[in-house]
Parts: sequence; C-alpha cells; structure tokens
Amino acid sequence: MKHNILYSFRRCPYAIRARWALLNTNQVVELREVELKDKPIELIEISKKATVPVLQTTLKKVIDESLDIMKWSIERSYIHKLFGDNNEKSKEIFSLIETNDNQFKYHLDRFKYASRFNFEEAETHRAAATKILLSLNNRLKEFATEGEPLFLVDAKESLADWAIWPFVRQFRIADIKNFDQNHEIQYLRSWLNYYFTHEKYPIVMKKNELWRKQNKPLIFGK
Repeated sequence: MKHNILYSFRRCPYAIRARWALLNTNQVVELREVELKDKPIELIEISKKATVPVLQTTLKKVIDESLDIMKWSIERSYIHKLFGDNNEKSKEIFSLIETNDNQFKYHLDRFKYASRFNFEEAETHRAAATKILLSLNNRLKEFATEGEPLFLVDAKESLADWAIWPFVRQFRIADIKNFDQNHEIQYLRSWLNYYFTHEKYPIVMKKNELWRKQNKPLIFGK
C-alpha cells in the first residue's frame, strides 16, 4: 500500500470537506470514487458504517468520520492555527461545526430532499436552515474588512470555514435563484464565492471515474 486511500463521493458535502482539507494540507492520497448504491467490498470490509468519506492510512488505520479526517490532515501538516489561536476560539470553531453538522444538516436534508421526508414541512425546514445561515452571515459581517476575504472566526480562516462551506453549497443548489438573490445573506454569499473561485475548487470537485480494482490508481493531492 503505497499511498493513504480515500473512499469518496464527489457531491457528498462530508467527502468534499475531507478532500478540501487533504488538498490544502498537501496530503497525497489514492482517491477511490465510489457509487453509494454499489459500494465496493473493500470499503465495506474496513468500515462498518461504509459511508464516505473513509480514509485508510498506509499504517492500516481507518478514519471514517470526515471531521476526523480533516483533523488528521491538519495535524500532519502542523497548520494548527486552523484550530484557533486559543482554547476559547477553538471552542467557538467546534461549536459552529456542531451546529452545522447537527441542526443545519437536519433541516437541509428535509428541505433539499423533501420527497424523502414530508413535502408539507419543506418550507418550515428551509426557514430553520436559513435562520442558521443568517447567524453565519452576521458573524461574517461583524468581521468584514473591505477587500479582504471573509471568515467565520475573527476574520481568520479556520476549520469552521473548511467544514461548513460544502453544506452551504448544498443548500444553495436546492434553490439557486433564491439563494443568489437573497440580500440578507450577502456576506455569506461572498464567503461561499471565495471557495467557488478558489484555484483548488476545480480540483476538489473534479468528476472522476468510479474506482475499479483493475484501474490505475488515481492520485489526489499532487
């Protein structure tokens, strides 16, 4: 096993943030794009959850939580400032991520995939998710400096930004027109656009062929 292996799915926000962290911390992995309806046995054998992303290191360690993959990549690169300048800022960062991963994702799913849940409650969930986005927008507005990129904690890019933007992207996809015309979240839209226009965004979002055992390994991060 020459490289760490990442099982991924292009559009999954959890997988996106894992790929983003790996790429931005210069961690080279073999990328294995999988079909969620037809998961490879190799993935199922190493992870009981068998949901992407899953990282298998060259030392046979298996990490199957996206946030843990992000932490792993940051710790290996020694870019510890992404965790915050001090304990209080670190708590703030992880609190934002917790709200995103639990509350926002809950409402996002029930708005974006209303056909799987309850059509009648879709707008209720949209409103609840939007309320969380407004709180993020207000944070960005508070730290905004003209001509400078916007970030969620003290105007400094952190793990919170990396962990949250793929989910805001998913919310936008559910109703692009309303999102792009919502002036109440103008700072949030600028923040998201920073990632959309980032030079590494096309690399992270590149459409790759599904992994097959017989295929030549796809190396991601070089």
